Amino acid sequence: MLAYVQREIVEKHKWVEEKEFLNMLALAQAAPGLIAVNTAIFVGWCVSGGKHRWAYIAAAVLGATLPSIVCILLIAMLFREFKDLPEVEAVFKGVRPAVVALIGATVIRLARKVW
Repeated sequence: MLAYVQREIVEKHKWVEEKEFLNMLALAQAAPGLIAVNTAIFVGWCVSGGKHRWAYIAAAVLGATLPSIVCILLIAMLFREFKDLPEVEAVFKGVRPAVVALIGATVIRLARKVW
């Protein structure tokens, strides 16, 4: 997710510079709470330019959390029905390495830019 957020915020929309984004990530990790929400708060703050700051922050936080909440609720409703199927168990076992690879790729890409 961090790779996607970085690509959208820094490269595509150019809302913040790369160095500022890395500083945001450091602060977001140090602050209590979810990193996606903390980063959304910082991005909303930066993009607002001082006008209607709380509206920008609220929009950024909703944009970062609402899709995930809806997806998780839908998956939870479906998972209840299909959780015991061997195919479903196999899919979950296959997804684990992909998640580790995505996190690793993001860490490597950000580390190269820092050092």
